[in-house]
Amino acid sequence: MLRRIRVVSLAGAIGAMLAGMLVQAAPALAKASEIGFNAEAYGTQVLVGTTVQSGRSAASSLACTSTVGVEHTNSAASVGVPIVLSTGTIDTSAASESNATGVDSTGTSTIQNVSLLNGLVGATAVDSVSTTSRDTATKALSTSSAGTQFVGLNVLGLPITGTPAPNTKITLPGVGYVELNQQTSHVNQKAGKAGLKVIAIHVDVTLSTPLAPVGTQIFVGYASSGLGGPVVGLLDGLAFGASANVANTILAGEAFPEALACFGTEGVTKTNSGAAVSLPGIATSGTVTDTAEGVAGHKNAMVHMTSTIEGLNLLSSILTATAISADVSASGNAPTLTDNSSFLGLTVAGFPAIGDNVAPNTKLSLAGLGTLYLHRVFKEANKITVIMVELVVTVPSNPLGLALGTTVKVGFARAGIH
Repeated sequence: MLRRIRVVSLAGAIGAMLAGMLVQAAPALAKASEIGFNAEAYGTQVLVGTTVQSGRSAASSLACTSTVGVEHTNSAASVGVPIVLSTGTIDTSAASESNATGVDSTGTSTIQNVSLLNGLVGATAVDSVSTTSRDTATKALSTSSAGTQFVGLNVLGLPITGTPAPNTKITLPGVGYVELNQQTSHVNQKAGKAGLKVIAIHVDVTLSTPLAPVGTQIFVGYASSGLGGPVVGLLDGLAFGASANVANTILAGEAFPEALACFGTEGVTKTNSGAAVSLPGIATSGTVTDTAEGVAGHKNAMVHMTSTIEGLNLLSSILTATAISADVSASGNAPTLTDNSSFLGLTVAGFPAIGDNVAPNTKLSLAGLGTLYLHRVFKEANKITVIMVELVVTVPSNPLGLALGTTVKVGFARAGIH
């Protein structure tokens, strides 16, 4: 079982300090060579071909950092796709850490009560762990899946004891196959890069079956980690659709987040999307799509991050929008920072003058509730962060029954090069 870790929200800390003001800082010179840590974990994902049926649930990401001791977590009470997938609690984390001989990055994912394809594959609990390490004295890189384990695993109604060997493949008659403890690793000592991806359960539907369309792929228990460097010009990027919390208590984790690894995507756009966001009693939306693209390099580095939310309805139509796009980029080192974010069909109850061309860092007071920020922009020397909608509850015993300190964010994108 994974330990619970307190979420440290950099964007939230900056927001509290700057109180909605746009800060312009002079570009800094490129830093000296650094070690880059990245890690990612999520509970489940369901694809039908290239179409996302269920996005990466409870995803945690350590997109890129050169700092040891950074930890991000996420959780979900359950995930369900009729017939295809059901789970209990999901907990994930991504961290950069020190160890007895050096440093490591680690991704972990724990899922309770897994049932796939009407019980064809199931488990009481699944833990996936991916660790990539660097020995400070020898500079040697290594990867490990230690901690990956299964409890109550069964396939085709037959129990499987212990943890299956890496990449164990079992045929599912009339359906396709399941691969257990799937692992892919790379260690390139010369290039100074290493990484490991672990997927506890991967089902691939290759035959016609009433259980799921041909081409359906189900992923359960994803954890990845990576290390690289020393290099100059690490990339930084994160986008997600929505989140809600009260102080350090998560009400709803980052929805469909997409993170950018330290060394980019080699020009390929990564996408995470879902059919809708539902924060009970707070907000609903249509399709959410988050993207990340990046190219590493001292002078030609580039990061482009977007979060697009359709059909937002916040607090029973206090705020509505046909579409919201958080769109930020960074290029060069020191980087040029760009904000191309926008609203479409924006309305705010009680503020008829508010329209699509709302000025950055607009601050509205909602009587009896709190503060609503629109198109918040934070610029630092090497990165830009945009939060298109942020609600902070400052009035106790408000008519909506929201706890004092509740903070809701919609349309988050961050891009940086450091």
